[in-house]
Amino acid sequence: MKTEIVPAINAQNFEEIKEKINLLKSLTHHFHLDVASKEATNFETWNNSSELKKIPIDIEIDIHLMIYLKPNDVYKWNNENIKRFIIHPEFCFNLDAILKQIKRIKKEIYLSWSPNFEFEFIEKYLSHINGVLILGVKPGKSGQKFLESTYERIEKFNRLKQSKALKLMIDGGINRENFLKIYHYKPNFIIIASSIYSSANPIEAYNGFKNLLRQ
Repeated sequence: MKTEIVPAINAQNFEEIKEKINLLKSLTHHFHLDVASKEATNFETWNNSSELKKIPIDIEIDIHLMIYLKPNDVYKWNNENIKRFIIHPEFCFNLDAILKQIKRIKKEIYLSWSPNFEFEFIEKYLSHINGVLILGVKPGKSGQKFLESTYERIEKFNRLKQSKALKLMIDGGINRENFLKIYHYKPNFIIIASSIYSSANPIEAYNGFKNLLRQ
């Protein structure tokens, strides 16, 4: 199984989003876009869904919604280049209806498993989703330290997942020191934000992580 490194964008405005996409679009067309609200995470990012249409159509976006979400909000965040919806059960009003709405617009669905959130709640939805994102930090701000307890959650997911088709994303606090240990679990996607974009040279940082995949 091939693991893909996906740059994560945690931005304050749309100009920053464009800048971060342009930095790496010669290397990848797949990006992970964080959307956080103060009400849900005590941290706020860009959250103007109407600007999604300004992203070039050849860019593939996973939209990670760390916001309180109602079923009809799904349509607001829908756009042609949105490939995957990543949502937090703890922030959803009527999760069953939200899942139905996302399926209706034919997007992939990932449930985010945050620290201190019970997996048993997510487990009952595994047959209705495409995958799980295991968050190695608290939802919100980029640059947090990876929580060591995350490895236990990765192992638990791999033991209990009901199908080999169910995909795994790992996100939050990933750097060169812990990358290979995370890669050992062979996730489908490793999501990296500050260790790429806060480096002196994001292109070199991204390529450096890709080179680690060959080890």
